[in-house]
Amino acid sequence: MKRSTLISDLAIRYKYLNHAQVEKMVELVFKHLGNALSQDQRIEIRGIGTWHVKTRKPRLARNPRTGEKVQVGIKKNIAFRMAKDLKFRIN
Repeated sequence: MKRSTLISDLAIRYKYLNHAQVEKMVELVFKHLGNALSQDQRIEIRGIGTWHVKTRKPRLARNPRTGEKVQVGIKKNIAFRMAKDLKFRIN
């Protein structure tokens, strides 16, 4: 589902809100989620899952073209763990 589809679906469901209001609300929610993750906070939405920031340690890697060893610094990734409810509904 795309952001635009979500906004359209919500605008249809909540007729007392116009499209622009729904769009602002959705953007506000996504902005808060992004801010929370950028501050290394954990996000839990029950029935969907949890997101958290995982920090990978620095390591020694190889350049695939030259085979040269290269030091790779700390990296942060976003990890998602699906809720049991959602896992059950999908399978």
